[in-house]
Amino acid sequence: MDIRLIAMDLDGTALQPDRKTFSPRLCAALDAAHAKGVAVVPITGRQFFILPPAVHKDVKWAGLVVLSNGVEVRRLTDGSVLSGHYLQAESLLPLVEEAGKLGVPLELSAGEGLYLTRADWEYQRQIDGPLHFHLVEVLDRFGHEVEDMNAFCRSAPAIDKVNLPYIPDEAREAAERMLNSLPLSWFWSGPRSVEVGHPDASKAAGLLEVCRLLDVSPAQAMALGDSGNDIPMLQCAGLGVAMGNAPAEVKEAAGAVSAPCDQDGAALAVERYVL
Repeated sequence: MDIRLIAMDLDGTALQPDRKTFSPRLCAALDAAHAKGVAVVPITGRQFFILPPAVHKDVKWAGLVVLSNGVEVRRLTDGSVLSGHYLQAESLLPLVEEAGKLGVPLELSAGEGLYLTRADWEYQRQIDGPLHFHLVEVLDRFGHEVEDMNAFCRSAPAIDKVNLPYIPDEAREAAERMLNSLPLSWFWSGPRSVEVGHPDASKAAGLLEVCRLLDVSPAQAMALGDSGNDIPMLQCAGLGVAMGNAPAEVKEAAGAVSAPCDQDGAALAVERYVL
């Protein structure tokens, strides 16, 4: 297979468990692929302001990044937006109302920050374990308290996505029914977390836009991922490779399965299928 583009998820796929760095083996593999003329593009649920320094360091790979599950395509060098699909108040207000009825916390991502009410902030602080990184590394740096979420939805420009960072198991089915009833795209980004975006936004759409910009056929792309939000991208690419740490539904959507991310699964995939 003639692979000309590597589209890689970050958290749980390309990044180490520290969520900040790439392994030396993956860096070497990606550099070797780049030397062969293969473009490397991160396609992530993260926003531009939350990208780890390691991503900016390796802009030579292609200089592009797909953000917020396909909401934006940007240049890494200066952050300029090449394409974007943003949420409007009319679609956000029903989501805010329904999330409140279910009693699950909600965050809006806009500009260079995350916006949530004090009650939702405190809700997350009471949960042990899975939200530690999000609280310490993200909200403590980029979080902003909002007094009236409905008013914020009506006034905030360029809302790129909504996080539902913790959905209890007992609310899972009701949350899925609610999300399916709204004109939005949504993905399970973790065992208890959902990311919501514009209906035209997905990692597959982001991959197709990158292919257009780089003049590469999607059939010549290899996608690497581990979570539910990666499934559209894994199915869109000529070859989709799931990490060994991915849940069963992600592995089933992929054409191949590599080792877990903490065992250099991404590097092994590049070495096997590209190098």
